[in-house]
Amino acid sequence: MAAEKNEIITNDKTDIAVAEPTQSDIRSLIYVVRGQQVMLDSDLAMLYQVETRIFNQAVKRNIARFPDNFRF
Repeated sequence: MAAEKNEIITNDKTDIAVAEPTQSDIRSLIYVVRGQQVMLDSDLAMLYQVETRIFNQAVKRNIARFPDNFRF
């Protein structure tokens, strides 16, 4: 992904450079399936910098916060 802005996340073990995605980066992750715009859970997890299983777990635990058509 191209980055306009980088930030350094520091923890006790390592420094990790995180590239902030641009709008065009995010647009390239949106697919059209049967006329609906969709994103893969793995792509969303990458954007939120968490593992896919953690992302899915969070959605399941907080399903009331998401619109009915959020997932299928």
